[in-house]
Amino acid sequence: FTASAMSDHDPLGECLAIHSVVVAPSFRRRGVAARAVRMYCDEQAPAVSSIKLIAKAPLLGLYRRAGFEVLGLSAIEHGRDPWFECVRDTRVVDMVQVDAFTENIFGGNPAAVVFTSRGGNATWMQAVALENQLSETAFVDRRSDGAFDIRWFTPTTEVDLCGHATVAAAKALYATGRTEATEPIRFVTRTVGNITVEARGDWLEVDFPTADLEAATDDGPDGLLEALDVPKADVLFVGRGPKAVPDVCVELRPEAFARLDADLGKLADVDVPRGVCVTARSLDPAFAFTSRFFAPKAGIPEDPVTGSAHTLLTKYWETQLGTNDVFLGAYQASPRGGVLRCKTVGDRTIIQGQAVLVLAAKLRLPDSPKPRRGRRRRRRRLGTSDAVAPQQA
Repeated sequence: FTASAMSDHDPLGECLAIHSVVVAPSFRRRGVAARAVRMYCDEQAPAVSSIKLIAKAPLLGLYRRAGFEVLGLSAIEHGRDPWFECVRDTRVVDMVQVDAFTENIFGGNPAAVVFTSRGGNATWMQAVALENQLSETAFVDRRSDGAFDIRWFTPTTEVDLCGHATVAAAKALYATGRTEATEPIRFVTRTVGNITVEARGDWLEVDFPTADLEAATDDGPDGLLEALDVPKADVLFVGRGPKAVPDVCVELRPEAFARLDADLGKLADVDVPRGVCVTARSLDPAFAFTSRFFAPKAGIPEDPVTGSAHTLLTKYWETQLGTNDVFLGAYQASPRGGVLRCKTVGDRTIIQGQAVLVLAAKLRLPDSPKPRRGRRRRRRRLGTSDAVAPQQA
């Protein structure tokens, strides 16, 4: 932060100095400026190690929302008011943790949300998910059309669909100002098409593809009922989901569900592609049905709340209960617990849930060579016609 930095230019330098953002009066105080700066910096980040600017006091909040840290007063003098130095370290990215399908901190299902996939680097994403040791870590990248690419990783593998991490990602985008609360969010997935999320008061409404359960012709995979420690007489249904949600679902009598004590060691040996969902009619009149979900093979002994499994359960329970076009209350009876509202509309399953932002952090990126920004290294002094005096954004 020196006066010479305002006029010296190195096209291959590792520090980018930005000047200002201009927003039409009709769009001010709507978060447009902060989002524009953040998006521009996200695009430039792979080529530089830091992005710097100077700003006057009224605009410091804007630049903080765009991901900058305020370092303090600047030695640069221009005009009567003091300038402050701000920097954004591009070697770190924002990461938040959200508890999904709950209104209370430390309830529901926690998921990490990282605001980059580093160009689809699956090895890096898997390493981050393993480091987080949460049931899911979601990675989101803004697309040029305003939608977001999304991918989901457990500590051990990538999955085709994750409901609670999708809710967490939407909450993170709204809470950090990356998307206005009045705007729907469109997630683009690799295998299950687009997923739309909209805010409905304190609830987030997610539009998922419906997954149909196919009834099994037997008692399910070998060892399943033994691992669940339930007699065959208490089993009312066994079914399997499709490729995107390849879970085995078991309906139990409500009394058997209440005393369910699965052997996780034995469940890990059961041949299932992802997990085992156990469900029953709810004995609590506040809910239509209840469930638990186990996926030790995917690194998740018991999942606190499983949104994707409810794309299977919702249509199943609508058929069992004889209802349609009305939200069914669902409770996932894990130790943390979680509440969902679900219904099917055509070939889509609409799931509503609440979410709470728990923490925000900076994730350090691994060191890697920065891409070259040009062919020739040169340093020049800008002429007076090129220089632009600092001005407020």
